[in-house]
Amino acid sequence: MIIDNYKEFLDTLLDNISKYKIDVSNYKLDHIGYQCSSDNDYDNLKNEVNEFASLVSENIVGGRRVGIFKLDSPLKYNNWGIEAFEIIAPKESQSCPSALEHAELAVDSDFKTFIKKYSNIPFDTSKIDQPVFPMVTLKLSENTQVKFHLKPILEIVKSQ
Repeated sequence: MIIDNYKEFLDTLLDNISKYKIDVSNYKLDHIGYQCSSDNDYDNLKNEVNEFASLVSENIVGGRRVGIFKLDSPLKYNNWGIEAFEIIAPKESQSCPSALEHAELAVDSDFKTFIKKYSNIPFDTSKIDQPVFPMVTLKLSENTQVKFHLKPILEIVKSQ
């Protein structure tokens, strides 16, 4: 199943985040995201995810489909209950593996305060002023990243 290895994925992801000395313990681990290698893969995985979650939003974002699902039962990880799951189709010219790709955390402050707190970290702030879903990202490896935002994704899609 698509989420079978989510604990191992998060173990590695959080280990990589800790190397930057970012304390995420007070942030909400909002959701994890799965990057699909093809549109066909996206369609197949969308059907699989529908077996344990409900599709709440599917939009074209950056030229590709992005599906947001509310999990029937939150995924348990450490002290967190992860309520949402995201699948992402590849961009037209993108070549990538099908795998868990990111986790998103809702920070407990505004972005200015967050970035100032971790001023030595090379965050990508190019999406900080997006009107619908502003975020700050940190690439952790070739195929993984962590994204920080201000509100949980289910709140954002509910308000659209």
